[in-house]
Amino acid sequence: MSGSNPPATDVLPTVPPDVRALMDSRCRPPFHTRLLLLLPLLFGLFILPGCNNEPANLEATYAAAKTSRSTATTDLRKAFYAGTITANGAINLAHDRLDKVGDANSIEFAGAVLDFIAQAEPDIDKKVLNEFFWMRIGTLAGNAAAAAEKAGDTPTARALVLAGPKRWQNDIYWRQCPAHDALASMILFKSDEGALALQRLQDRPDLADEVQEAKTAIEEGMRRGRGKRP
Repeated sequence: MSGSNPPATDVLPTVPPDVRALMDSRCRPPFHTRLLLLLPLLFGLFILPGCNNEPANLEATYAAAKTSRSTATTDLRKAFYAGTITANGAINLAHDRLDKVGDANSIEFAGAVLDFIAQAEPDIDKKVLNEFFWMRIGTLAGNAAAAAEKAGDTPTARALVLAGPKRWQNDIYWRQCPAHDALASMILFKSDEGALALQRLQDRPDLADEVQEAKTAIEEGMRRGRGKRP
């Protein structure tokens, strides 16, 4: 359309290569953190002897996500309150399918799990809701968004990159996962939310190199009139 701003993606070729690579990257916390993330899963095997049909129930909701994320979310919530699945079980499958498959079905199921956790959080055992649980929620949001962005689906990436309960979005998480931090602002910028992309970084005293590079690129894009809602 004559006189309209060019899309925000026009600025991406000016982004440093390391930042452009984030659009295809995955959030990988440091190795010692990844080891610690396994502990709640192993612990859950001993404290949750029920849910004998959990794998089958989760597979059913995974299949449902292929056609409807909201239906899968509802099914997860119902199964959770019926005691036939666990929050950790759902998170496990979502991470596994993103890692091993990474297709549209996996992305939608990850979104359904994030929505379900947001809805069921008040009723999840408080012993489960620890730092490692929230780290896994954050990395699920980041990796699902990265997969969607890699597939060229920025609207879905935008819906996922900060999805789930807000409790995982803290300085500890962003320090552990700077790739997700940078990716979040880049996706906001591509979604014509450049002001928000910068605002979320303003109060950070020390930004990781890739986050600072993303911030600089977004500022450049904003000066050129990109990243703004029409």
